[in-house]
Amino acid sequence: MKKFDTLDFIPTISDSEEDVPDLDLSDEELGSSVVVNTTNHKEQKKGLTKNKNKNREELDEDVHEDINTDFTFHLDDSNQYDTKFDGWNFDGDNDDNGTNNDKKDVDLDKIIRRKGGLIKMAHIESDNDDDDEKEKDSEEEPEAHQDKDEDDDELAMDGFGMGAPINASENESDEDENENSETDSNQDYTSISGDDDVDDKGIDEQEDNEEDEEDDSAEAKAEFYAPETEGEEAKQQIHKTFNSLSLSRPVLKGLSQLGYVKPSPIQSATIPIALLGKDIIAGAVTGSGKTAAFMIPIIERLLFKPSKIASTRVVVLTPTRELAIQISDVAKRIGKFVSGLTFGLAVGGLNLRQQEQALKTRPDIVIATPGRFIDHIRNSASFNVDSVEILVLDEADRMLEEGFQDELKEIMTLLPGKRQTLLFSATMNSKIKQLVSLSLKKPVRIMIDPPKQAASRLTQEFVRIRKRDHLKPALLFSLLRELDPQGQRRIVVFVARKETAHRLRIILGLLGMSVAELHGSLTQEQRLDSVKKFKSLEVPVLICTDLASRGLDIPKIEVVINYDMPKTYEIYLHRVGRTARAGREGRSVTFVGESSQERSVVRAAIKSVEDTNKTNNNSGRALGRNVNWSKVEEINSLVDKSKDVVEEILVEEKEEKEILRAEMELKKGENMLKYKDEIQARPKRTWFQTEAEKKNAKVLNVLAKQKKTVNSKKRKREEALEVGGRLYKKTQKDRIKDQLRSQRGKKSGKSGKKKGKK
Repeated sequence: MKKFDTLDFIPTISDSEEDVPDLDLSDEELGSSVVVNTTNHKEQKKGLTKNKNKNREELDEDVHEDINTDFTFHLDDSNQYDTKFDGWNFDGDNDDNGTNNDKKDVDLDKIIRRKGGLIKMAHIESDNDDDDEKEKDSEEEPEAHQDKDEDDDELAMDGFGMGAPINASENESDEDENENSETDSNQDYTSISGDDDVDDKGIDEQEDNEEDEEDDSAEAKAEFYAPETEGEEAKQQIHKTFNSLSLSRPVLKGLSQLGYVKPSPIQSATIPIALLGKDIIAGAVTGSGKTAAFMIPIIERLLFKPSKIASTRVVVLTPTRELAIQISDVAKRIGKFVSGLTFGLAVGGLNLRQQEQALKTRPDIVIATPGRFIDHIRNSASFNVDSVEILVLDEADRMLEEGFQDELKEIMTLLPGKRQTLLFSATMNSKIKQLVSLSLKKPVRIMIDPPKQAASRLTQEFVRIRKRDHLKPALLFSLLRELDPQGQRRIVVFVARKETAHRLRIILGLLGMSVAELHGSLTQEQRLDSVKKFKSLEVPVLICTDLASRGLDIPKIEVVINYDMPKTYEIYLHRVGRTARAGREGRSVTFVGESSQERSVVRAAIKSVEDTNKTNNNSGRALGRNVNWSKVEEINSLVDKSKDVVEEILVEEKEEKEILRAEMELKKGENMLKYKDEIQARPKRTWFQTEAEKKNAKVLNVLAKQKKTVNSKKRKREEALEVGGRLYKKTQKDRIKDQLRSQRGKKSGKSGKKKGKK
């Protein structure tokens, strides 16, 4: 594959159908037939149009003289540097999020205050409580606040994966190792070995399931994917600066303003391949800069787009609204100095009419969630996807799950067949059968890090609950107060259900602790408000479902707590990946029950740490955390006393919601009477799926799963029959049946000929 250290020509997007490469052709035919628009950067800046008929050799010489691979881009005005950069914004397309600021919501904190909560931290008397907290504060202060005085731009490098060392041990000093060992000796931990408190049967079942999922044969992979050498060569190319990637000056200027100079491994490998227009399936650990890895080449190609006709050329699909809003902000910052570059956001929860107006202008890049994207294609005038040439699926493995299958199928039928498709995820291990529906054309597979490995500087702690599930709320409060008595650390708590998150917020509020919640039952305004408060440390604790486990890049999350154990190790990786990002240290604490499923996740985490420690002595730790259960019991007595108050708060909140809903319906009726003619004149909206249809689809998927054959050989045989092939070896019985069948066919053929002669 060609080296890209001195790449002089950038493939660009064109309006002409003749210039669009036929991706079905072979590499030789493609190389001889594709017409690529190329622009010399120096000529572009000066606006020169001379010497267009120069042959390629002369043009190459000119470019080589102009490009200095050691050049570092600096802004003319140092004041333009964003020195107070504190992470990506969650503002949507405009300052007011496209919403009505007068819209009312129930103030839950106000209700909790009326019931006597959120006044001060509940104090559980203990002889050595104060002394222990003082000692713990003095011990943890260097680690917890070591980055306190650093520039904020260093705290928010997660979007680009800056500062993440390829080998953590290379950047560790002997003093750091000694400090870590001393800290460990002072903490209340027990070591976890591969056999302690783990059900072997659970992990064995998981390994068997993983083996069953590996249905793709070597022949199938060779036929579907591009040669492995392409991905390996891409990974071997290490670029020390963005300048060596031969990016244009406006893109380099945007990266320079953000303070980014060195590309992360995933960026270094994927940007040159993406600039060639090839399909990519990429995987790298969370926090490694995947968003910029696909956004930089997209903006680079759009830099040379024809400016005469406005059309949407790029679509980025994400599973969650917050991730879409974050990607939109990343793209705008990178493309800040690219003139004429436009963006559109199509996500649920924000103002539909304002999104329609933005999409009518046919922005170059549209970042969307699948459901709202289909809605706009069907119902928004002047918006179409006929000119889309690049499709990106962020968190692709989540997008390929059953919840998005119907939407993806619909989108694939609407998008043009000739396009570039880019798939990115931290745990990208989908089967070929799932990928076929995306119409990929010999995708290059680039996996930078092991797909099932946590961050290198993450300390994973596990608390065995045994039969104390009723103590979990009290345990959470005790742990939060122990880890962060001053409320200066960002802590994310993951739960399995929306109801659990809401109830925990009320319980912790009654105990005097202010927390935020993030889940699907909140309005989009409430969700964005929770993220903003958490990001600004107005609220240090965010209780959320797996809605926030993917992609969200909030700087300096120091602790992740798994209140409810995730169902799979992949989900566990996404959760704990919210901390220990961009080479920084982080901690996760997981509450582990007695089920084999939960223990299998723990075993997988321990096994991963042990495997990585064989090659990297300081790549992470897995520890058991001891708990003072008598202290937790004391806190639980307070929780038990507040049960009736919790129910009263829930009832009062429900009543206030009903009042607001009645007021909204009244306002709606008034508008209907006032603007009746105008409302009735609007065309009726059509829907891809109603709420009832979505529920039915989920029920059918669950039933299909229950009917799924347990025996792996039978399941493979059934899947083979579905696709019209055979994935299992013929047995002697099969061969005898085939022989008998062929003999019968011959006999029936002979008898038919005899009858015809008569």
